[in-house]
Amino acid sequence: MRKYLSFLLLLLPLGASAQTTVRDFAASAGERYRIVAGPAAGTKAVDLTDAAEWRMPFAADSVLSCMLDRASKGYTFGVWVRVPEGGEQPTGGAVIVTNADKAAKAGGFTVGAGENGAWYAGFTDNRGNSLWYEPTAARQPLNDGRWHLLALTCDKRQGKAAFYYDGEQVAIYNLNDLGKIGNMGTLMLGGGDGTEWNAFNGLIGPGLADTVVWAPEKIYANFQSVDPKHPQLMNTFLPERRDDLRLMGFNIWHGGNETGAVAGPKRVADIIRESGAEIMGLIETYGSGPRIADELGYYFYLHSSNLSILSKYPIVETADFFRPFNCSAAKIQVSRTQTVNYINLWLHYLPSTGQQLADRVGVDSILRGEWSTRAAELKQILKEAGDAGFISGSVPTFVSGDFNIGSHLDWTKATRERHAGYVVPWPTSILMEQAGFRDSYRERYPDPVKYPCLTWSPVSKNELQYRIDFIFYKGRGVKVRESRMIETHPVRFPSDHAAMLTVFGL
Repeated sequence: MRKYLSFLLLLLPLGASAQTTVRDFAASAGERYRIVAGPAAGTKAVDLTDAAEWRMPFAADSVLSCMLDRASKGYTFGVWVRVPEGGEQPTGGAVIVTNADKAAKAGGFTVGAGENGAWYAGFTDNRGNSLWYEPTAARQPLNDGRWHLLALTCDKRQGKAAFYYDGEQVAIYNLNDLGKIGNMGTLMLGGGDGTEWNAFNGLIGPGLADTVVWAPEKIYANFQSVDPKHPQLMNTFLPERRDDLRLMGFNIWHGGNETGAVAGPKRVADIIRESGAEIMGLIETYGSGPRIADELGYYFYLHSSNLSILSKYPIVETADFFRPFNCSAAKIQVSRTQTVNYINLWLHYLPSTGQQLADRVGVDSILRGEWSTRAAELKQILKEAGDAGFISGSVPTFVSGDFNIGSHLDWTKATRERHAGYVVPWPTSILMEQAGFRDSYRERYPDPVKYPCLTWSPVSKNELQYRIDFIFYKGRGVKVRESRMIETHPVRFPSDHAAMLTVFGL
């Protein structure tokens, strides 16, 4: 009992939940396992490296599994691990700890060591569907010979998960697209299949668990209590006030992978880095978000396979409006005294405007088509965001995204020759105006003849060329200082959409 109490005092600050359990996982291992020193004085670890004779995955005590499964509001879990410097994992990576069992239709979480030298984590629902966070070894390594605290939280009420590397929150995931996550199986350590074939190559130290969701500050304090000299990963310094903000919206075209699964996302990161964008909404994220966020050293919020938000500054709150595939939203702390609200969205790609123009469809029919998809989607998004107070307060609010349609400010009598003779009062841009938003690019460049900003498309030159990507804003004291599209890269531009960047004065 004394060793449990000493570790409890080591890991937990005053005021920690009475439901917190600290687990010496070495106590769950059998006699055949090699037990070595853990990450802090008086703690122990189970050796599952290739230097250990017995490397069989083992089960934690049943009390912990039951506690996590029955946590009605949510839970926190973490485990200390160490991989020998340069240590390799089995092909595809190794499970460090899991209570998910697809065969038994038991949903839960998994924390693992990737084949690439980094860690990974994710959640699996009772139907066997999974959602994974897979960072890079360049920024979040495991095989560097150091002890690392890998942690996650699951907020069951909001359907959100957060992932932590060495005490720092690196990602937030929306779990609402998954099914029920419950009926968790036995908590297994060192592997997921009960054999040594794919066992974790490393040391498993103590862990922590709680039936409440810990705040980021609390998890970081627990990490620092064990490793106070470890350098910060995020290195985020927030000034008292911020005078400007650089915001980008970017449809990256199938995760940026169209120009290479490695080269494409790297080029997306190059464009973001060169632009100086501090907050950005990615559209068509499709698995590339963690890699791009790690390239930049940014916080990452995955709301759906399509939409994600990257931020240089802490994402302090998320919001759910309409369908996750169409709309993501977050509150971001940009200074010690300022927050901004941000919505990243994608509207339906049909009807095809180019085809309608080619078929000489009448304007009234075109508008009816808009209200069957895009306009109806945006109207509902604005209604839900307004009802929640997200876009109606004094906080600076920004909306960017791929609207997949033009603006009434662009399709005027002056530009009708560019648009096959059409003048169209596109309802989506009018809806944004009616909600109090201003078009940042057209605010800076009001002449659509001289400044068309043809974001569609840098690669599809044979199609209708027009502006379908926008950054809107509202809020007291917010001003547009610069706005432009970006459609070049030193080697090759990775997307079929230009990126939009606006610099705002706050």
